[in-house]
Amino acid sequence: MGASSDSTIIKTIRYSCLATFILVIFGALGRYILEPNDRTRCSSLLEEGWWIDDSYKNWQPSGCMMHSYKATDMSTCLSHSRVVYVGDSLVRQQFFAALQLVRPNVDTSGESHVHRKYVFNEEKLTMEFWWDPYLNTTEILKGTSPALKPSLLVVGTGAWQMHYLGKNYFEHFQSSMDSLFETVSTHSIADAMLVSPVEIPQYDKLSPARRASMTIEKIEKMNDYLRQKQSEYVDPKTRTGIPFIWNEIGAHLSNVTDDGLHFKQTVTSLQAQIALNYRCNDELDKKFPMGTTCCFTYPRPRWYQNILILLFLIWVPTGFFVSTATTSGSLTRKLFPGTKLLNALFIFGLCVMYMYLGDRTQLFGKIHKNFNPTIFTGLMIGTAVLGMAKLSHKKEGDGGFLNRHQTDEWKGWMQVIILVYHFCGASGTSGIYNAVRILVAAYLFQTGYGHFFFFYKKADFGITRVLNVMVRLNFLTFVLQYLMDTDYLSYYFTPLVSFWFLAIWIIMYVGHTWNKHPGFMLCKLLIACVLTTLFIKVPGILEFLFSVLQTCFNVQWNAAEWRFRLALDAYIVYIGMLCAYAYIKISEHKLTDHPKWSSVKLAAIFCSAIATVWYFWFELTRKDKYVYNDSHPYISFIPILAFIVLRNSSLYLRNTHSEFFAFIGKISLETFIGQFHMWLAGDTKGLLVLFMRSSWVQGLGWWINLCLSSCLFIFVCYYMSQSTQEISSWLCKTMLHKYTLTPASSSATGEYQAVPLLPTTTSLAEGVDRPKNEEGEEDIWDASLTEKKPHMVTRFFDDTRVKSLLFLLLVGLPSQKTFITKVKLGKAKKQNRPLPHWFRLKTDTKIRWNAKRRNWRHTKLNI
Repeated sequence: MGASSDSTIIKTIRYSCLATFILVIFGALGRYILEPNDRTRCSSLLEEGWWIDDSYKNWQPSGCMMHSYKATDMSTCLSHSRVVYVGDSLVRQQFFAALQLVRPNVDTSGESHVHRKYVFNEEKLTMEFWWDPYLNTTEILKGTSPALKPSLLVVGTGAWQMHYLGKNYFEHFQSSMDSLFETVSTHSIADAMLVSPVEIPQYDKLSPARRASMTIEKIEKMNDYLRQKQSEYVDPKTRTGIPFIWNEIGAHLSNVTDDGLHFKQTVTSLQAQIALNYRCNDELDKKFPMGTTCCFTYPRPRWYQNILILLFLIWVPTGFFVSTATTSGSLTRKLFPGTKLLNALFIFGLCVMYMYLGDRTQLFGKIHKNFNPTIFTGLMIGTAVLGMAKLSHKKEGDGGFLNRHQTDEWKGWMQVIILVYHFCGASGTSGIYNAVRILVAAYLFQTGYGHFFFFYKKADFGITRVLNVMVRLNFLTFVLQYLMDTDYLSYYFTPLVSFWFLAIWIIMYVGHTWNKHPGFMLCKLLIACVLTTLFIKVPGILEFLFSVLQTCFNVQWNAAEWRFRLALDAYIVYIGMLCAYAYIKISEHKLTDHPKWSSVKLAAIFCSAIATVWYFWFELTRKDKYVYNDSHPYISFIPILAFIVLRNSSLYLRNTHSEFFAFIGKISLETFIGQFHMWLAGDTKGLLVLFMRSSWVQGLGWWINLCLSSCLFIFVCYYMSQSTQEISSWLCKTMLHKYTLTPASSSATGEYQAVPLLPTTTSLAEGVDRPKNEEGEEDIWDASLTEKKPHMVTRFFDDTRVKSLLFLLLVGLPSQKTFITKVKLGKAKKQNRPLPHWFRLKTDTKIRWNAKRRNWRHTKLNI
């Protein structure tokens, strides 16, 4: 009953996630189709938004991410052009805020009701304010073509009409707006224009005279007329918008105005930022990372992106149709792989296309991150409770030191913390950042431990193992870097682990016949550590390597960023290798049977507890994360080793693991890479919103969106892991068919499975003999399992590495023939052929042989 009940629950969860996934996709498509005016999220920027922090420093437009413009950004967008503000004193306050974005200390003193002009030579930018409170004297607003068309034009009126024109306020306002909208519908007077809505003042601070004249009824009537005019002129010659959201910015704030009418810089600077986002966002560099999405049109897919899209959406479904409509031996059927691989490609294609739609289109909304300590702590507690909800305990035997379930759990809870850390935007908090750095180091520790253990035990350095690991690690990243048009190094975990795996492979292969000698092994590890440190830290080496890649393959990688990533964890991999070696030697010499082992164990537990407390004290007392980074490479092993000792301190702890964390650990590669585009958004700069209307994400909606996106994220990552494993296995077997040998116990299947990061052992006292395969453990070909070894010379020339080197040597041999010699040889070869039969018939057999025909023994070319 228990197994049947669990199966029913799993099916229910699976179908629920699938139904939710379909509803989310169709909901997003429906919004995109039914709201054509908001396909670039411009209407969202101008009409909806809210403050996302209590300090009122971060503003969130509905469903999109703003760019924070500075002087250099404004110069890039508006260089050699004008920014013109026209209107009353309220528009003048916005103009002053825009000036201060260029020069924070600019002098804005002077007469009130006059024109102003500021020229910034360094930014090549001219900014002007024209005093025209009724918008009836400015020639440009009447259709007169200016000598230099403004790049951004901001106009506003309404306050003076209400205050000075009495009952005729609306007729004058209506006349001004009619004239303005008629002009922009027929003339291009600026690159972009914003019409400021009539401002809603803070009535408790208004003077009695203004409070009596500037009533909320008048303001709503004028703003309703603006909405009417906006709906009438759908496609004007001048791109025009009305930022009604400007009235919401200061609506709930206090101490942002002295007279109730003229707002301070907290409000006006945000209004200026919205105006710049409206004008300039679509002219930003449309390359990775794309962290701005308001008023932004994503670039058209490049040719390689189109190839991948057609592959997943056209070729794979066609393969399904052909496989069902034709026989297995038909020519058309041979153009497609087997049904099992097609299924894997189809599922994988759906997963990566979901990421593409989420992070390279405006189909889904995207919002800014905002670090909140309370939310971060709550999520940490919630995930801990979820992980402890279902614990699995092995009742018989000893699960072993760093056994499979334990390491899966280890990867799982570390991955959950990293996900929450990224989702909450906690990288700016030093105490959290420092601890997360340890989690990344722990992954690399596992890399060193697991691969050293394998190469030491198996002594299998063949290309099969390398391809199996490298393809499995890099396939998803390889596809995403082209589909999403990103940078390989931006998915830093994959290149980091790949680099260290290749380093471990080379280290263990060099002098591998002496690996069983402790002195040689320790010296080799020491020399390797020195060499990799020099490779990472000596200036010029990485720069030269990356320049070669750029010259030969147009690969543009940042050497400084990559050096920073490698240097942070330059030694933890060697610590992992040394720990694996120590474990092997302890098992070989049966030190666990020594009478003093219990005392050593208790001492290790005590020291580990003290080390853990010391580490957290140390990292929390550093000035900032930059100071901590200097010491991280040298102390990261302390909390990692302390955790390992404490986690394996008793039989009960070794035999107990969290099923939830173990499940996440099995798909940790996919969750780490997949979060970039389908849980986070804007290339990790923001968060993905799955609601049909992005404004629903406020308040409680934020938590609902978190739960919804998290469930779909785990659902997609799980199936992406399964499909990636299947595709990787097929690629490995296709590239190296002769190496797809498996142990006798699994020879019936002949298939690769996921490469474990850490080996599975049963007990420390059992020695280093490989245990029986557990569920999900990889089967890798072992040369020792074959009945008869071929001759040494045959093995040497059959080695794929030798073949590859011979091929490269042959291809790379320089040519010894000049171009003239090659031309002569080519001509002689072309002439050295029998006379065609048709030529004999044409000449009535007068010419019966080719005079140029020669024999290599008798006729020399004298070259």
